[in-house]
Amino acid sequence: MKKEIVTCAIVAGLLLCAGQTSWADHTLPDIVKGTKIIGKPVQNLQGRNLGKIEDFAIDEIDGSVRYAVLSFGGVLGLGEKYFAIPWEALTLSNDRKHFVLDLEEKVLTQAPGFNKDKWPDFADPDYHVTIYEFYNIPVRASKEQDGVVVKERAPAGVTR
Repeated sequence: MKKEIVTCAIVAGLLLCAGQTSWADHTLPDIVKGTKIIGKPVQNLQGRNLGKIEDFAIDEIDGSVRYAVLSFGGVLGLGEKYFAIPWEALTLSNDRKHFVLDLEEKVLTQAPGFNKDKWPDFADPDYHVTIYEFYNIPVRASKEQDGVVVKERAPAGVTR
């Protein structure tokens, strides 16, 4: 009887240990400093350079990155135009050296843009809808609860 109890305890302990995994066994999303992303080039699917990431616009309510600010055009910084690109529209290249935006250069020149010295109001709902619709990204709805605007989040892992 004593031998059976000890055997059961050992088996239970082994099963418990087998069910536990360490942090090293989990694949966590890569988390990087913003300075590692700022300055990263952005290319289209054809490999053409569309500019580089200059900054971010962060949602103060849920902490998510809403826009990457892309600089495009100009020579030596003169005549550059800035664009708010929905974060969901960008993907990191396989070699992790640049971002990819599925947009032709000609189409980008027609996108709503702004001057680097006069930024838009990113909190303006009309601006938000205009940008997301231009890049063909579904607009996430907002709702108000007890006077506080609450952004509805896309399910984890869903980007489009």
